[in-house]
Amino acid sequence: MNIRRLPIQALVEARSNELGLPRSELARRCGFKNINKGLRRIDQLLGGDLNSPYAEMIFATLPTALNVNKIIIDFAVRESVDLIEADKRRIADEQDAERRASFKPHGYLLGSERRPSQIVLFGVTGGAARWLAIPLDLSKPPITFPQQASAFARKTPVVPFHGKTVGFIVNFAPDHAVRFDLASNPVAVLPSAYLPGHTEIIIGGRKINASDRPMLFAR
Repeated sequence: MNIRRLPIQALVEARSNELGLPRSELARRCGFKNINKGLRRIDQLLGGDLNSPYAEMIFATLPTALNVNKIIIDFAVRESVDLIEADKRRIADEQDAERRASFKPHGYLLGSERRPSQIVLFGVTGGAARWLAIPLDLSKPPITFPQQASAFARKTPVVPFHGKTVGFIVNFAPDHAVRFDLASNPVAVLPSAYLPGHTEIIIGGRKINASDRPMLFAR
């Protein structure tokens, strides 16, 4: 998450410069015997990690370390928390707007097991996009989507990695989805589009994109 420079970071850096205080000395004043570890913890705090046990320890020692009133430290922390929360809301709003702009109605199969068996194999072979997604003809009106999904579900008696097919979900809009049984009876109206479990494959520290996963098995 791209967060702006935090007030607590600005305060610590400005006060350290005023005092001619090297970073290593700041770490020592904050109670760290292992200076390298202390520098990492201070950097984490200044970057927004304000709730860890180490953050509490640093906050307790900063007034003395920087020779500044605790009230000033507390104020900078509160401003930093407010800024982080504001950035989280902004990012969430941007992601929601992007999701809405790119949304297209779609469906998913439902199996008797919610958690996939052989979860690694499920993930590397395409995950939900391959094994659960129901293709819909969006050129036809939305009223036909349940019938389309039902026809697909009836041809799929077993959901790969999820057991016997027990129904399906149609996401009509970002804020409207309906769960159906195999007889196409609506059994639940959902307040938002259904998202099946998400899997990530990371090899050697690199995230493998869904389009690359089948290549893992190519020879």
